[in-house]
Amino acid sequence: MTNATVLVGWRQRWNRSLLQFLGRRVRSTVEIEDLAQEIYLRLLRAPDLLQVRNPQAYLLRVAGHVVGEWRREYPPMESFSPDESDAPVDECLPELAVDATLSEQRLNQQLEQMSPMMRAVVLLRLRDEYSYKQIAQELELTLRQVRRYLARGYEQLRGVLDE
Repeated sequence: MTNATVLVGWRQRWNRSLLQFLGRRVRSTVEIEDLAQEIYLRLLRAPDLLQVRNPQAYLLRVAGHVVGEWRREYPPMESFSPDESDAPVDECLPELAVDATLSEQRLNQQLEQMSPMMRAVVLLRLRDEYSYKQIAQELELTLRQVRRYLARGYEQLRGVLDE
């Protein structure tokens, strides 16, 4: 069986999940379709799709990489006013930016200190918006383990934000 044949089956079975995954990360329908096509092209070039143990997780992992690359290459356009002097100035904006940067640094440090499994569970939930069930399937955990990792991870992250 060729990669193309395997990929046709994957597309029939999981294309809807892939499009939902992309829809949570990308707002334009055209971009979603382009990204889906790029994902399937990359999978066609994979060495042997028959050897993949968890095809849906593999498909979504490749999708995550493609979306990440796309975001780096095409960052969202920032809105701007034609005349910067007409823009209202917020006196607290620099302080808020500094606070946000410090909070983000502390959160990243805390994530680095977590066990690899806890960090993976927390990132799949917060960054990738996976459901508990999807996380369990992706990482081959039980739902109870996912809940436990998330509870402990959230507790650690809240501790950092409360400081």
